[in-house]
This record gives sequence, structure tokens and C-alpha cells, in this order.
Amino acid sequence: MKLLLDIITVTKDDLVGVTATIDSTRKLRACAGVRQIVVDSSSKQVAAKVRKLVVGEGNLDYFWQEPNGIASAFNLGISHSTADWLWFLNGKDAVHPELVENLFLQILSSTQAGIVIFELEYMQSGSRAGHPPLWALWPPMYGNWIPHPATIVRAKLFEQYGVFDTSYKIAMDADWWMRVFSKNVVVDMLSIPIVLYDEHGVSSKNLIDTGKEAERIFSNNFRRLVRMWLARGAHLFRAFFLKR
Repeated sequence: MKLLLDIITVTKDDLVGVTATIDSTRKLRACAGVRQIVVDSSSKQVAAKVRKLVVGEGNLDYFWQEPNGIASAFNLGISHSTADWLWFLNGKDAVHPELVENLFLQILSSTQAGIVIFELEYMQSGSRAGHPPLWALWPPMYGNWIPHPATIVRAKLFEQYGVFDTSYKIAMDADWWMRVFSKNVVVDMLSIPIVLYDEHGVSSKNLIDTGKEAERIFSNNFRRLVRMWLARGAHLFRAFFLKR
């Protein structure tokens, strides 16, 4: 049977965090068509404990690779995926305890979109990160609004537009959004929290490096940004004259 959803979890030397994530996915993995792929870059000692942890877990595959960054680990998970949809749920992050599994899977089965953006709830504060107003949706980096742990992506988009750029250590997802959102990809946005997000993750601890990578993303995608802004202006121009 074709899998509906692969949950890709990357971890490195964080047994407590990956344990919490695996515990949180257990009910979802019990549903038909759902699997979790753990990509581990831990030391030999920690990796041995993670392997022991995953023994006996249903619908969970484990892979170890030499530490080479988050993007590389994501890409390895993508290469082993056989599902229609991918969910990048990092170690420490957890499936929201109030997630209604059948409804969630029904949404993925029914939508014609290529990307479904849900919401996340911050683990420590309990607040929710909502979607921005329509005018702020482009460029997709505005306010860093796309929550990758709460975003589900069709696997075929990685075949069409490439995988994550391993030259980025933190903002590889923002670079990918920039590339894909400039294409004719249908996106659904639902104000339903599906993940508890750890506020003390890598990007939160490295704001200076994240900012530098964001600047590089804007620079690398400058022509794409200009084309999209010009296209928006053209739509407004046509709408104005058609109205007259």
C-alpha cells in the first residue's frame, strides 16, 4: 500500500528530545499509511541508545549518517521516503496532543494542494503562531512566517524543484520556500495547531547566523523577487483599467 505520510525527524546527540518526538508520533504511526523516518547523526554512544529506543516501534525506520548539517539529514530522509506527503518534525518537537489524527489525514487525502501550512504552538510559552494577513504572504520570508515543523509538503515537489541546499546550515527551508513559492504551487493554510514547537531550537540560538543566511537568500533570489513583484504590479494595473 502506498504510504500517505512520512514524518522525517533529524536528531543529533539529544536522546531526550528524540524520545519525546517518537513518543508523540506513536498514535499517528498507528494509523494506516503513516511512517516515521529518524535520521540520526549522534555519537556512537548516543546512537546506540537511539537504536535501542526505536526497536519495537511500529512504522519507524532508522538511519545513521555522519554529521553534515540539518539540510543533509533532511535530504537523506527525503531519499528514503515513499509517501505522498512529508512532514519535517525535528527532535524535541512533538505532535500536538490535541491533534485529531483521522481529520488530519483526511485533509491530506482530500486536498489538491501541494503544500498545507498548519499552525504551531510554542512548547514553553503555550502561545500560537498564526498566519500573516494576505498582503504579507510574499515574499515567504516576511517575518519568517512559514513554520516548517507545521508544514506538510508533497514529496513530488522535491523531485520537481530540488531538495534542500546544503550550503545553508539553518535557513535551508526559507531558501526552499523562496524557490517553490515562485512557482505555480497551490498552498492551503489552516489555522489548526499540529505541533508543539521547542522555542530553544537551533535557529533561536543562532539569530546572527540566521540573519546572515536570510540576507544571502534575498541576494540569491533577487531576480525572482523582482519578477514576482512586477507580476503583482501588472495584476493591479490590469484590474484598475478593467474596472474602468
